[in-house]
Amino acid sequence: MSVTPNEQPLLLETNAQAVDQRLGSCNSYERTRELWLSMVITRSPRERISLYLDWANCCDAPWWYRGDFVEMLREALRQVPLREVLPLEERAWFDSMGPLVQVYRGCEAGRLRGLSWTTEIDVARGFAAGKRCVNADPTMASALIPKEHVLALFLNRQEREVVIDPRRLRQLKVQPLEDNYRWAS
Repeated sequence: MSVTPNEQPLLLETNAQAVDQRLGSCNSYERTRELWLSMVITRSPRERISLYLDWANCCDAPWWYRGDFVEMLREALRQVPLREVLPLEERAWFDSMGPLVQVYRGCEAGRLRGLSWTTEIDVARGFAAGKRCVNADPTMASALIPKEHVLALFLNRQEREVVIDPRRLRQLKVQPLEDNYRWAS
């Protein structure tokens, strides 16, 4: 994605306090675009990763930006190891992971190659069933991801979220969500 002339005024304030203020003033859907814009103009790999770690799990609907987020994080992580920028609890979790990490995703059919996965199958079932949105065709997926393709980790919402490079998934298995797990409407 490229930055259009209409977006240029938003990019004038690049200091951390201004970026935090701008991201904090958005709703969770607008915040995804603002995070993307902030990451585009952030040149330091460490700052780019930190910005993502600080704000990404406060964003909804990253689907349309997923390729850009992966590319920016992948490039930054070539220069700064993820372990060096993770908070202590996430770092301990990362260190405890084996070379292949079992992950699960609950989503709308057709959105399997998203960024956000979890190590907890019940968390994935909740997302498939409609925890944050209504899924007309709720789907469950499981896969393995090589640890070197883990781009971020989040523990602060009890979702054990693993942000991954979806092109690096292995042994992807997909199935519809069982009826007994669908949330009552």
